[in-house]
Amino acid sequence: MHFSKSMVQVVRKFLILGITAFVLTACQTGPDVRHVGPSMTGPSGSGTLGNNQRNYTYNSDIYLNVAVPVFDPGLPLDRNGNVDYEQLVEDDIWPQIRRLEANRFALDTKNALSKTNSFGSIDVTPDTNSSADLYVLGKINHSDTETISISVRVMDGTNALWGSQTFEYQVSEGFYRDAFNSGNNPYEPIFTSIANYVYDLLREKSEAQKANIQAVTELRYAAMYSPETMGSYLEQKSTRNGVVYSINGFPADEDPMLQRIRLIQAEEQNFISELQDNYAAYYQQSDSSYSDYHRETLPIAASIRREKAQRGRRQATALLAAVGAGLLMKNSGSTAGEIGAIVLGATSLYNVGGAIENNRNLDNQRQLLSEMGQNLDIEVTPQVIEYRDQTIELQGSAREQYTQLRAQLLEIYKVEATPDQNL
Repeated sequence: MHFSKSMVQVVRKFLILGITAFVLTACQTGPDVRHVGPSMTGPSGSGTLGNNQRNYTYNSDIYLNVAVPVFDPGLPLDRNGNVDYEQLVEDDIWPQIRRLEANRFALDTKNALSKTNSFGSIDVTPDTNSSADLYVLGKINHSDTETISISVRVMDGTNALWGSQTFEYQVSEGFYRDAFNSGNNPYEPIFTSIANYVYDLLREKSEAQKANIQAVTELRYAAMYSPETMGSYLEQKSTRNGVVYSINGFPADEDPMLQRIRLIQAEEQNFISELQDNYAAYYQQSDSSYSDYHRETLPIAASIRREKAQRGRRQATALLAAVGAGLLMKNSGSTAGEIGAIVLGATSLYNVGGAIENNRNLDNQRQLLSEMGQNLDIEVTPQVIEYRDQTIELQGSAREQYTQLRAQLLEIYKVEATPDQNL
């Protein structure tokens, strides 16, 4: 076969362009490395790929104590405030899982906040009645092992709202394929985001504001035991977000009543501190079952999400096809119009049938996910604590135990305060 000179030149150009494109493509697929070898600025370690950690810099001498109450599990309620079990089924929620997650997620938030090194004590508490300078309140909006949504509200000891935000995260289906993720929390990124949010809010506060929060926090606790004497140092102001507290004075440090209340508060804080071990044990006890549950249901939850999306697309297509069939029947008397209407009508019926079939498959997957959830439950056991050299057993949930302890502390305060009242 004979090639003309011009054809040879064209082929040569194509070959050159192809080789150049291949070389450029090969160059672009290499790692984005700009510097190798020792650095003149000193030794440094290489970070883990895909795991960029934020650096926290908190330049302050004031560290606020934080309470992270057990999260609101987000169970649907009826008009009387009771659990709406019909809506519970509709939303595919198993209460025992949500209540377990409400405890686990509070501890996850505590651990994420601890990594900022910007706070004093950080404690998971049974409810919002505990005394703290800062409160991080969470509510679980959605949790299906793949997608998680949590609403967070941050308030301080003056009852002022710092901010509120909803956080969402979707776990990748390939999370458990990576051996490096063994033992890691698949939800960790959302708790890191929550901690970053609280940290950024904290950095907006001045030293004077933080000192004022600490003073109000202490006085509010003191006024709970002695409102007739300590309450006079507090002022209340109504705002659209609720009552906000401020101070118009402070008792002397040597005030005997204040000193007595501080001792009682120290005992209560000891209980809260010891309670952290119980929350950690609770977390550890459920960790293996919860991790297995999460690993097994993650692909099912992802499949349900895809089925929902596919069903939505099919139903939309079916609706458009049905509307199109109706318009053709109405506006066309020709044979072509009748044929078009029959074709579109058949398409709409086929897609509606497919959507119904998808609903059946979706229902089966939902049932499987719910059956797995039924096998996961956590028991709450009585807690035995050492209180002033006495062994005391507190019955019920952590919240009930905390209430019982406060009642005992109040009785002790009344007994100790009686001599002063008789003088």
